[in-house]
Amino acid sequence: MKQVTHEELRTNIRHHYDKKIALFVYGRFGIGKSETVQDVAMDIAQKKSRKFVNWNKISEEEKKQVFENPKDYFTLIDIRLSEYDSSDIKGLPLFKDGNKAIEFKVPFWALLMTKADSDGILFFDEINLAPPLVMSSCYKVIYDRVINDMPINSNWGVFGAGNLDEDRAYTNSMAPPLKDRASEVELVGASSDKWTQWAMEHGVEPRIIGFINFKNQALYKVDFNDKQKFTTHRGWERVSKLIKGVSEDDYETMDLLSSSAIGEGIAKEFVAFCRISQQIDMPGIIANPERIKAIEELSVKWFINTAISEQYANGKIKFEKVMAVSKALDEIDNVELVAYLWKMCNGMSKNFKKEFLKSVDDNLVKKYQKYLI
Repeated sequence: MKQVTHEELRTNIRHHYDKKIALFVYGRFGIGKSETVQDVAMDIAQKKSRKFVNWNKISEEEKKQVFENPKDYFTLIDIRLSEYDSSDIKGLPLFKDGNKAIEFKVPFWALLMTKADSDGILFFDEINLAPPLVMSSCYKVIYDRVINDMPINSNWGVFGAGNLDEDRAYTNSMAPPLKDRASEVELVGASSDKWTQWAMEHGVEPRIIGFINFKNQALYKVDFNDKQKFTTHRGWERVSKLIKGVSEDDYETMDLLSSSAIGEGIAKEFVAFCRISQQIDMPGIIANPERIKAIEELSVKWFINTAISEQYANGKIKFEKVMAVSKALDEIDNVELVAYLWKMCNGMSKNFKKEFLKSVDDNLVKKYQKYLI
């Protein structure tokens, strides 16, 4: 099966949506299969000048509004197929014409998909966790684009996602005829660089980004034998949400929350990384960036870079100070740290590239501009 990166998957989804060909995405749990489908759906909605809505996260009143004004919306319908019965797709039977015939009443979301001006993505998540009978009920939807006897509007794209057998997710084998009704790819986990870009775009806590760049292997760790909670991309996003609002020096709470969301060992390493703030004089380093040359511990330098980028994004220090820190790092051949600092500043602030472009004659900019342009 073709293995793809997150960016390749985005491209694949867009093309399959345009051609209205179904696509199944497999991959390890917690690496962003569902999130990538939603991200692409949001991009398509923007390009079509439609309002993006996630059908599963809006109220009944909002669903009625979408149904009555389908031309204004691009809808993502996320069906967790493992939770469904076959009748949930086909609909419930009702007798009609004096019990001489049966008519199936389909779900409300299915009616939306039959409306002429509706548009969106139908996403069958956890498709291979569903019982075989439920998977079979998707045949006509995926290939014939029909729900019960009603044709799906030609605007809609149909996608599915599932786990790999090695994930011990109790997957069911998908029937070959169903597999043959769609394209198939396997999503591989993002590199730390690619994850960093995603994390900055989605507001992940900067200290987490700094730690992952310092220790790349901490991004994803799944070991079925060590009895630790798994550490995944999704787990780090969970940590970010949990520690936001927690005092920066409340390490006990930070340790408790992090150890609940990811593996305890990695969580303790992350908290130790955050404790570096107690060891350094950030105001002194900002005032005199040359002091960074005397620091030998790499983890401390990664933390300083994270703090510098965060303060720049919050308007607490100016572009010139970022460049002064960069120059000090460059003079001690810390190329990777300069590149990281610039990527972080650029990802967290829209002003960085503007100020960067004004400094194109600077030798430092010429040396490192490949990391931004």
